[in-house]
Amino acid sequence: MQNQNHMDGGRRGFSLIELLVSISIIAMLIGILLPALPRARDAARRAACGVNLRSVGQAIELYKNQYREAFPKAKYMPNPWLSGSKDPGFNVTMIDFLDRESPAYKCPGDREVFKIDWKDTTKTPPEDRIGGMSYTYVTALAGEKVENTFFAKYLKLTPSNTPLMYDFDNGTFETQDGRTVSTPFFHRARNVLFADGHAGKFDSGGTVD
Repeated sequence: MQNQNHMDGGRRGFSLIELLVSISIIAMLIGILLPALPRARDAARRAACGVNLRSVGQAIELYKNQYREAFPKAKYMPNPWLSGSKDPGFNVTMIDFLDRESPAYKCPGDREVFKIDWKDTTKTPPEDRIGGMSYTYVTALAGEKVENTFFAKYLKLTPSNTPLMYDFDNGTFETQDGRTVSTPFFHRARNVLFADGHAGKFDSGGTVD
């Protein structure tokens, strides 16, 4: 019994100084880690976005195999976005190769453009739909083989650095019914799907990775 009491008496909690030191260390670690969190979140979103773009790129390759290597003939963004083009939206052109509202078309940083609502009055009765796409399509390639575009002929770009589709962030877009949507930057660097099917980015220096 005496040994047990002696052992119990030897236990002690943190002193006030030790507690304050521990709190200071934790606060310092938080201060070091917090600035890195936005970059980590951005890197995670960009990685997921890149995976989605590569999936779209794979579907485009299937399309090209069927249409003699020509890229999909589509306008820069699908309905309900305003466009002077009479071509269908990209996700409509690609419907035999990728579902119209496939998750592959959605960027994790996009909070409104993919899911913007509109009513398809070409259907009877009219159908409620969403935009279904987070990316802008480069229409200079629409319906063309890459070697016949100005990218190849005049800019001398190869498929590996010819942009095909990219994030719409920091843009202002108008719908066919007069709504205007302005989007902030949601990536530190813009994601790009290139004509050879790989996904990368243009950094601040204009280079590709």
